[in-house]
Amino acid sequence: MSVLKKAMMFGVGAAALTREKAEELVDDLVKRGEVAAGDKAKAIDELQRKAEAATAEVKKLVDDRVEAVSKKLRWLEDMKKLEGRVTGLTARVDELEKALKAKEGKGN
Repeated sequence: MSVLKKAMMFGVGAAALTREKAEELVDDLVKRGEVAAGDKAKAIDELQRKAEAATAEVKKLVDDRVEAVSKKLRWLEDMKKLEGRVTGLTARVDELEKALKAKEGKGN
């Protein structure tokens, strides 16, 4: 699985972390003695803050990657346009060379 896909999946998971889910997670930590009951609200807020930060980080990563791909696509599109112009100009130069040779041939 690509890093980008993993990051997006992590971000979706982090974004899905609702207050209710955060409370369930912290309640479980309190039951296991890993978080003091008095610190429950603080732990929930911290968990949600971290989830929001992770979501923002993933969003930036995706935005940056999309921008990079967009630039590459625009570059490729520009190159195809230039290739078409070069082909057209080459054909025009060939026509002019033929016309010049024909004119030079009549002059002799």
